[in-house]
Amino acid sequence: MTGARRRSQRSAGNADWAFHADDDEVLDALALGRRADCLREYFGAPAYAKLTSLAAAAKKAGKPRGPRILILPGIMGSKLGARRGGRGSEVLWIDPLQIAAGRLTALALPSELTFRSLGVLLFSYARLKLELQNEGCEVGFHPYDWRLGLDELGAQLAASIAAEGRPVTLVAHSMGALVARVAARLLPKRQVRRLIMLGAPNGGSFAPIQALRGTYPFIRRMSALDRKHSPEYLAENVFCTFPGLYHMLPPRRVGGLDLFDPRSWPADGPKPNARLLGGIAAVRAGFAPVDSRMVHIVGVNQETVVSVRRTAAGFEYAMDRNGDGTVPLSSARLRGLKCYFVDESHADLANNPRVIQAVIDLVRRGRTTSLPDRWRAKPGVVARVDDGQLRQGGGEKIDWRRLTPAQREAVFAALDSGRLLPAAPHPLA
Repeated sequence: MTGARRRSQRSAGNADWAFHADDDEVLDALALGRRADCLREYFGAPAYAKLTSLAAAAKKAGKPRGPRILILPGIMGSKLGARRGGRGSEVLWIDPLQIAAGRLTALALPSELTFRSLGVLLFSYARLKLELQNEGCEVGFHPYDWRLGLDELGAQLAASIAAEGRPVTLVAHSMGALVARVAARLLPKRQVRRLIMLGAPNGGSFAPIQALRGTYPFIRRMSALDRKHSPEYLAENVFCTFPGLYHMLPPRRVGGLDLFDPRSWPADGPKPNARLLGGIAAVRAGFAPVDSRMVHIVGVNQETVVSVRRTAAGFEYAMDRNGDGTVPLSSARLRGLKCYFVDESHADLANNPRVIQAVIDLVRRGRTTSLPDRWRAKPGVVARVDDGQLRQGGGEKIDWRRLTPAQREAVFAALDSGRLLPAAPHPLA
């Protein structure tokens, strides 16, 4: 074995720590300057530099004086692990080596393993938490098993808040906002002081359609790390079993299609579960209606799928710039819901400094001038793409173990964005 190869494998083992450590352990390491190489790779160099200073300041701060806040991540934003006898839980999501070994199939429901949420993906939510802590707030995460239905997840959140017995402010990203709306309907209003939504798909999103079809760009990028399975295999055998994905589909009738009827879906490729399609309406009826406690920070000016239609190629999607790249503006808005707008992508909303300042303002005063409260929609479709074109993306399989630290950092940055994965130096046969 060459010296370069040995160094690469040692570095890969060191980097694994960030995927398996508790959230508090990672934040402590940031504050104390420990495991710098590992965390620089995990967060990316620019974010790492900012987070170390924020974490150090939070560690020095005294007892929090501000309100109690829970941060809810979006779908796939919580770490999931399976119990292994008496050895605790082994992280599966998101560990690149587990993905490379083809173990994502263990997430399919029903599962033979007992999974639990083990924390959040800190590269998406650490800055928001630390900035709020440094404002004197008492901040915690509420990770959850995002495979499950919104009704079950909302009931779990409501039970947790009720058991704690203290009023709470919820800052909820994407799917987390819908979990929070279910919980808010189940709880007395006094127990949820405020619900601050970030990129909430209140009226659904077209991303779940693509996830169930195996054409969603994130799934195709991620599948490049899976050495055993194609995106289509993962969609049909894993993602099509998750009730939570179905609960975030667009409205029942779009473009002349009844999306809750499996016969409306293309015959080729992965197909949705008819039973899960049939349960969507009842779950959505459990969302809390809009009230004065709720406010929404909405991403805009990103190319976003806003409609779908059937063609000979399967589904064809139309895109405009009225959305955050995942959630259309029309789905984010609700009658009576106060909205603020930011030029930002869905995945980066919780990391955006202007969004974080707006959240701080909303927690403190219930309003903000950090973001505008008006945004003029831009007319006109800017692009159309169909299933066939989407299936061309994803690139060759790559071997995580053989990547240098810089290459792994680039892969993780691409996974968390809309870019394709960088070319692999060691493609697999």
